[in-house]
Amino acid sequence: MNLAAIHAQQQIPSSKNVKVLHSGSSVLVRVIADKGGGQYEGSVAGVRVNLSSQNPLKPGDVFTATVNLKNGKIEVSPKTESGITFTSGKLIFENAGAVHLENLLNSLGLPTDEMNKHLAMQFKQLGMKFDGGLLRKLRGLSVRFNDREKSAGEIASILTQKGIEPDGELINSLLSLLYDTQNEEENAQKNKEEIIKIINHKNGWIFVPYEIVRADHKVLGDGIIRLLFDGANQLKKLNFNANLNQKEYRFNLDFENKHLSKLMANITPEPSASQKEEFISALQKKLIPFGKPETFWADIETVEGTGCESEEIFMVGGIV
Repeated sequence: MNLAAIHAQQQIPSSKNVKVLHSGSSVLVRVIADKGGGQYEGSVAGVRVNLSSQNPLKPGDVFTATVNLKNGKIEVSPKTESGITFTSGKLIFENAGAVHLENLLNSLGLPTDEMNKHLAMQFKQLGMKFDGGLLRKLRGLSVRFNDREKSAGEIASILTQKGIEPDGELINSLLSLLYDTQNEEENAQKNKEEIIKIINHKNGWIFVPYEIVRADHKVLGDGIIRLLFDGANQLKKLNFNANLNQKEYRFNLDFENKHLSKLMANITPEPSASQKEEFISALQKKLIPFGKPETFWADIETVEGTGCESEEIFMVGGIV
């Protein structure tokens, strides 16, 4: 059986996006396409691989591969009973730390500033090709929105991924819908409903505005539920915020194979260190029935909007 080897990058400037793999742990391999004759295209850690299977597979199928340490490298192989092998030889992966992300942008002829890095992470989350021309175009649209450049870039990317041509007017309407205090005027509400229909017409990010209402119909708070579905129509991410009692609560939930794997939380105004610990501890207790997912406090930049800053980018280091 051929093995896919993941080369552990030793000099990553920041641990923010480092994924640690241990011997004996498992990783998921997703089937992307059926190429016929028992040959398939798949994805491991966001990188495309070729697969061969004795058993019929279909796009969206997920199977488990095992991580093993060998000769200073990390090898990933499908479980023997699966009848599946990697057919492209050993594949070398590297976690794309800050330097690699900057190199990627440089190779596209783009400045390595925070805006372009943010757009690159959004492209990664949406599974979009790293196209220098497109990235440059969306950046040009986004920087028109002072103090909201990153949010505008997320929206422009989402629209593009859904096949909708982004323009300033539509981006501005969506910024108002997703980030401004809700306007109760009838005309404004109808306009928001039309905008929601436009952006929710295709899988990817789906947006659901909601209100927290008392029994006497008094509105206590509101927010937006954001759901990210992958190409196989499985929930990948669920983000939501709640404006309640003069505070804004933000939550990012990551899912793997239909199970909650990670939850990040934030509250503004920011509470004290002890209050943060109490809040996270309470969340962890609530989540015990869901398999004790990794739960921690995160800064606003990581959890607001699409939460793409928490994405992990893996690059192919070589095929041997």
